[in-house]
Amino acid sequence: MEFRNLCSLETFRDICSPSGYSENLEDVIKNEFTRIKGVTYLDHAGATLYPESAVREFCLDISKNVYGNPHSHNPSSTLTHDTVDRVRYRWDYNLILQHFNTTPEEYSVIFTSGSTAGLKLVSEAFPWSAPTATEPGSLFCYLTDNHTSVVGIRGPASAQGALPIPVSPSEVEGRARAGVEGVGGHDGPAACQTPHLFCYPAQSNFSGRKYPLGHVRGIRARRLYPACDHPGRWFVLLDAAAHVGCSPLDLQSCAADFVPLSFYKMFGFPTGLGALLVRNQAAARLKKCYFGGGTAAGYLAGEDYFVPTANVCDRFEDGSVSFLDIIEPHAFGLARYTHMLLSSLCHGNGHPVAQMYTQGQFDSPDTQGAILNFNLLDCRGHIIGYSQVDKLASLYNIHLRTGCFCNTGACQHFLDITDQEVKNNLKAGHVCGDSIDLVDGKPTGSVRVSFGYMSTFDDCQTFLSFVVDCFVEKPPRVDRVRLENLRQTKTGPCGNSSAVDTTLPKNPYTLTHIYIYPVKSCAAFEVCDWPLGASGLLFDRSWMVVNGHGVCLSQKREPRLCQILPRVELPLGQLSLSAPGMENLSVPLESAATLKTIQRVCQSKVCGDRVETVDSGDEAATWLSDFLGQPCRLIRQSPDSIRGGQKRLNTASTAVLSLVNEAQYLLINQASVDLIQEQIRNGQPLERQDLISRFRANLVIAGVEPFEEDSWSQLIIGNAQFLVGGRCGRCQMICVDQDTGAKSKAPLLALSACRSGKLTFGVYLSRQVQGDSPSARTLSVGSAVLHRTLDLSL
Repeated sequence: MEFRNLCSLETFRDICSPSGYSENLEDVIKNEFTRIKGVTYLDHAGATLYPESAVREFCLDISKNVYGNPHSHNPSSTLTHDTVDRVRYRWDYNLILQHFNTTPEEYSVIFTSGSTAGLKLVSEAFPWSAPTATEPGSLFCYLTDNHTSVVGIRGPASAQGALPIPVSPSEVEGRARAGVEGVGGHDGPAACQTPHLFCYPAQSNFSGRKYPLGHVRGIRARRLYPACDHPGRWFVLLDAAAHVGCSPLDLQSCAADFVPLSFYKMFGFPTGLGALLVRNQAAARLKKCYFGGGTAAGYLAGEDYFVPTANVCDRFEDGSVSFLDIIEPHAFGLARYTHMLLSSLCHGNGHPVAQMYTQGQFDSPDTQGAILNFNLLDCRGHIIGYSQVDKLASLYNIHLRTGCFCNTGACQHFLDITDQEVKNNLKAGHVCGDSIDLVDGKPTGSVRVSFGYMSTFDDCQTFLSFVVDCFVEKPPRVDRVRLENLRQTKTGPCGNSSAVDTTLPKNPYTLTHIYIYPVKSCAAFEVCDWPLGASGLLFDRSWMVVNGHGVCLSQKREPRLCQILPRVELPLGQLSLSAPGMENLSVPLESAATLKTIQRVCQSKVCGDRVETVDSGDEAATWLSDFLGQPCRLIRQSPDSIRGGQKRLNTASTAVLSLVNEAQYLLINQASVDLIQEQIRNGQPLERQDLISRFRANLVIAGVEPFEEDSWSQLIIGNAQFLVGGRCGRCQMICVDQDTGAKSKAPLLALSACRSGKLTFGVYLSRQVQGDSPSARTLSVGSAVLHRTLDLSL
């Protein structure tokens, strides 16, 4: 079955019926979401999109009404107070309590800045108790598949004597015991009154798995684990933030004690407003230490005397509410269709394209939300790092999310990451939110796409076509048996990795080009021979251009930088700059002793490193500002500023860096460039020299097989010795034509095709300087290149 034939609306209806794609929503999408034309937005689990009418009505409302502080008593303040109360309480309006099928008699709405703020409020106000000689202490029990903000409750809980207990999803029912209902349960009489809190998500923000809402009653009645093993009064916090974006929540059938949520997850707007729904029976047990404006019935400034307001909402809303910041089968059908096709998609050699992370069957919106979580695999079964997927998706204007999604527990479970590996990765420099996606070939995170009510079938098509174009060995194939069985059978793990051929020739090679980039992100300066400095080629990336706020400019944001040609003229002792339509500018190459005495010293940042820099003066600033059309300055690395190599490179312990991103030198080979050139099609041929310039290497060699340099560990070029520090990860910079500044994604797509989605090309080098001779301090074009290959069999 051809994959393209499956990407049709007719096939979608046939596969997913009656899952529920609603074409009736197309008029809504056309009228309310005109701004996303050409954009494939697949991060609704992060934040859904707001309808444009909501913003228009909001602006109209605040432009016609005067809203004052609700704690005053003037007319504008009364309007605010009444409006907030109407949103909070009125049943005859389709508002908060009605939306969750409950009433003010059952629940109170406490406005917060978002779901996390609601969780923090519970963590601080819950009546935790430390163990005594006669009573056990409180327990804070949480599902391991919880958002970071829920797990964070254990800090305040532990500080007040409570014992944190992580609970795996299988333990809740797997360790349940019958016959304890009414004995120590939340609503029944009990000798032990120690308060305990159990927290779980209605829907996992990692995998989209929906947990039974019946757990609320089961925990409070002490039928389910861990409540069945511990007497006391059990309260339940149901994290509804991910669930309510596309699914209804009926608090009549699952009366959780605390329900935090964020409105931007539901409506896209406003982003600074959420709520904590508190069951009134549980509200009386909350203890609040801090009191802010509007929460006190009365207090004394000179004495520890404070009486809270009687109203629960007023008592917990510190200060003034952000009063100006006051839909499921459709989304699930799209998600299920995408899941089925992605799960059955294969490379031309028959190996699967994706490893899916889902629990159980993806066949019902009752058990699964509109979230897909996965990693892509190359044709040998090796995982493609999520940062590579993210970079290419951005080129296609596809908005998705990568990483661990603030859910370490689920990430560890699905990716089989041990606690020790998490700690080791952290020591190695990997932190949440960075781009280190693979450590020793093992993924540190994954890719997540999620759908909302304004998502369309075109979004599915665009995403699936993107995967095929960028990551699938042609021709794409579909596992028909797997596709037909997906309605009944669980998606399992994908194939094993295969070995890599590491046999390499050991003939000498030749250095063909030397480039230095005196000004970071500006044009290259080609030379035939050049001296080597302590941090790389002499004067390579010694200067950089910063904007009016002191932030370094790059071609990603200012492609015209490529038209600025710097030249280091050693005999004249100057740096010259030229650009179209501009007079040439000369900047003196001052000695280290005088540089800091004649110019202003300032602090700057390069790739997260703080570096001391020296301003190059007003003349250079004016020249750059005139050409780039914005306030700019030229700054140079201070001679006293020393940067070490990046942690993830093998050379980190010895290499001293200039203003480069990663390492002292970057090397590429022409054979690899030629292979990439052959991949570029669609009427966009690029000359070899054009491609070489886009990759912005210092050293270019000839006479090798494509990408052979990936396996090298050491190099000798002429008489200079180098260590290989790692591969160079590529981004949108290679899309910029280095002559004109025009952008084309053809080089990045060609690189992805050559490397099965891995966006790496070139290797980083650092020079071994110990005991070198004077002849080793210069590089010349035509020098022989010798290499040593890594032993990959260990």
